[in-house]
Amino acid sequence: MQTPVQTPSDSRVPVPVGGDALFAPLATGEGPETVKQRFEGWSVLTFGPRALASPAFVAGIRMAHPKAAYPKTWKDGSGAFARNYGDALASKASLQTGRFAVAWMLHEDFRYRVSTGKRWVRVRHAIWWTFEDQSTDGRRRFAVANVVGAAAGGFIGDSYLPPGFNNVSHAGERSAIRLGWLVFENLNREFAPEIFRVVRKTHIPVGNGGMLPEWWVRGR
Repeated sequence: MQTPVQTPSDSRVPVPVGGDALFAPLATGEGPETVKQRFEGWSVLTFGPRALASPAFVAGIRMAHPKAAYPKTWKDGSGAFARNYGDALASKASLQTGRFAVAWMLHEDFRYRVSTGKRWVRVRHAIWWTFEDQSTDGRRRFAVANVVGAAAGGFIGDSYLPPGFNNVSHAGERSAIRLGWLVFENLNREFAPEIFRVVRKTHIPVGNGGMLPEWWVRGR
């Protein structure tokens, strides 16, 4: 497995774009991503094990607490679960496809790089990195890819969601939620080592046949 390295021009140690060294390419500081690396990153975050599993959790939560104005076909039964799962999956796929397409066209590198600062500096860095990334030549820039990707993830629902939810205002809300989810993912990547140290101290089974499968936790 490839080990992240620290570059002289950037004090932040690069980490995998997906937060997992096994299931996403590493940002090693050895230069811009190749087309192959970009495609691998998109594939992992769009169709990898976590990408296919997490929408099931989202669909389950929606079924447990359905929106009152949703029609019955979106609230009860296996068909409703399939619709909610498909919505969550389509939103996630649209977000990642939008991010990678824009990053490729604008020469952006939005791979997360952890902070070497203290606790609250790390929190601020994780939040800010959602709105700022760097170009492929290392210059800091506004994270257009993240904003466009979040918008794509929010507006895709307008093509299939029930009436009353397929409008601009609801699409804007969904886009904001998607952007907030990127913030959460950055915080997760930033503090993943501490989180999993606590998890292991509590003896919660992870990997090797435990409660969380190995592909979910390996590389943390």
